[in-house]
Amino acid sequence: MKTVKVNEWFHEYVKAEKQDDETMGEALVRLTGAPAPDPDLVAGAIAEDDAEEMLERIEEAEGSSVHAVREEMADDP
Repeated sequence: MKTVKVNEWFHEYVKAEKQDDETMGEALVRLTGAPAPDPDLVAGAIAEDDAEEMLERIEEAEGSSVHAVREEMADDP
């Protein structure tokens, strides 16, 4: 396990956006849009209908506050 130092505003953002059933690390992965797993490794792991719903949710998230945070982080010295 590693420790990551982040600005206070970002920590508060992640804490506020974290879902009850996830760790801070899981929330970071979800909120930062971390790279998806190798498709060959996960092929067939979920039903096609579930995959389509997941893609729809990802597209909806594109308009979320995550992009605003990424922009703020890019401007952060």
